[in-house]
Amino acid sequence: MKRLGVFLVVVLVVMGFVSFGVAAEKVTIGIMQIIDHPALNAVRDGLKDALQEVYGYVEGENIVYDAQSAQGDVATANTIARKFVAAGVDVIVSIATPTSQAAANATRDIPVVFSAVTDPVAAGLVKDLEKPGGNVTGISDMTPVDRQIYLIKFLFPNAKRIGTLYNSGEVNSVVTNDLAKKACAENGLELLEATVTSTADVAMAAQSLVGKVDAIYVSTDNTVVSALDVVAKVCLDNKIPLVLADPTTVEKGALCGLGFDYYLHGRQTADIVVRVLKGENPGDIPVEFARKLTLLVNTRTLGALGLDAEAMKVTLNQFLDDMKAKGVEVALNFL
Repeated sequence: MKRLGVFLVVVLVVMGFVSFGVAAEKVTIGIMQIIDHPALNAVRDGLKDALQEVYGYVEGENIVYDAQSAQGDVATANTIARKFVAAGVDVIVSIATPTSQAAANATRDIPVVFSAVTDPVAAGLVKDLEKPGGNVTGISDMTPVDRQIYLIKFLFPNAKRIGTLYNSGEVNSVVTNDLAKKACAENGLELLEATVTSTADVAMAAQSLVGKVDAIYVSTDNTVVSALDVVAKVCLDNKIPLVLADPTTVEKGALCGLGFDYYLHGRQTADIVVRVLKGENPGDIPVEFARKLTLLVNTRTLGALGLDAEAMKVTLNQFLDDMKAKGVEVALNFL
């Protein structure tokens, strides 16, 4: 009996160490984003908050984050991806198209969950939205360009020409620009394009549209959004309405933004990350899309443009009614 008692104690101690080891084991998530700007940062914050609040992953206790920004440089994104692979992180969360491409090219083994990617098929990340295949899946932020251009026409029925700025080197931006062309044609508008290759080009590109357009539209282009202050200043100085695809950045001086809440986009991304951590094959998880739309209006910009605030509110509510009739849920908020 004495020997049995000692044996049981030893077994319990060993089990205790094993249990302790499992409890102490930490998950490592490599987060990479192409550049720092409010929308992408909101995705990152939403991801981390949801992982803690919903799933109990507390940073420093049972999860470790290695968050890196490529600062707009694709070569740096490739380097970050390779470092994550060498470090053997459990999951790579890639925010935006260029970093997602870098992550997908760097590994065929480590799961990659992308977020804020416009067209994952065109970007070569997945073969099919329903059956991605491979080690990659995630959340698309395919922006509702048709609704955004329609909003401009709804607010400014006499508008004839719309200006836009985008980086022709970003796959996501080329896709959304093609959609903008189509939407403008459907609404009797002409789209005037100004292309950039870096944030240094944005000021001149914005200035080139002055005197030629009735409004300026900026989609989810990472390069342009990173220098949005410059675009907003050009628009305000010349009393040109600036309409965005990202409500997160309206505070920079735009008139309004119609799109997704990128913080909620990040929280939605966390759901897929957890499924992968629990053992699901990323290739079997369908690509998801952002849910619901938000229309955020900057009242300060309304005044700066000399627009009648009350008349604009009436028009905005008419737009909401129009969207509702089309089966689109839009939440209207004012800044």
